[in-house]
Amino acid sequence: MAATVVRAEPPTLLEYTLGTDLLRWELAATGAGTRLTLRHTVKDREWIPKVAAGWHLCLDVAEKLLEGRSIPPIRGAAAVDFGWSELNDRYAQKFDIPNTGLPEHLTDEDETP
Repeated sequence: MAATVVRAEPPTLLEYTLGTDLLRWELAATGAGTRLTLRHTVKDREWIPKVAAGWHLCLDVAEKLLEGRSIPPIRGAAAVDFGWSELNDRYAQKFDIPNTGLPEHLTDEDETP
């Protein structure tokens, strides 16, 4: 997906669109280091659990990389093999949003995008 930078204030802020979504990354110094805040705004409410499950997996990968462990990217339909469906279900319940399952554009894929 093509992205368009909406706002950039190096080294503390990056905001861009990704499809119809808006992502905003902020860095702030704290007494213990640096705090990263990510805000991901989606157009359709039904996407909230899907996006939350995806970011959950991204943070799992980041944690492993920070521990020095090697792990490949987990994205697209391949994320199902790493627990995406269960996470999507849990987030749908938590946010009281109907679980509509795997996004349609991924259900017919043979390869990870």
